[in-house]
Amino acid sequence: TMREQLPDRRLDWRSPATHELTDDERGVVKSYMDAHERNDLDGLMALLRDDLRFAMLPDPGTLIVSAKDAVDGWVSSGLFRHGKDDWRCIATTVNRMPAAALYLRTPDGPEHRLFNIAVLHIVDGKIAELTGFDATDKPWLSLPATL
Repeated sequence: TMREQLPDRRLDWRSPATHELTDDERGVVKSYMDAHERNDLDGLMALLRDDLRFAMLPDPGTLIVSAKDAVDGWVSSGLFRHGKDDWRCIATTVNRMPAAALYLRTPDGPEHRLFNIAVLHIVDGKIAELTGFDATDKPWLSLPATL
């Protein structure tokens, strides 16, 4: 609807909200998803720029942290520990940005449930910005609720 109502000078908003990922973006997204599915902290950290910009919405604020500090924070929140260690992922796009839909299966769950959307800004083969969105029990981007 917005695209139909925008003036001609706003052609940047008239294109579709998705785009084809470049080979570089596809490779980084695939590596990001693989690192989650293998619980590979070193692999995950290797994908992040040292001056990573990180936001987890709806929490306020964007943090500029080192890759190590970001991963340490995620681990202290339980990432890759029992209960947060059985991941499946789907590559997607959000607002023309590469993204990964992260699905988590809890120990008592029969299937992987949509948990988080990670939108990635990739610069020179590394993740420069990561914006996470809590997707638990929410319909997102026509993604399946479970895998």
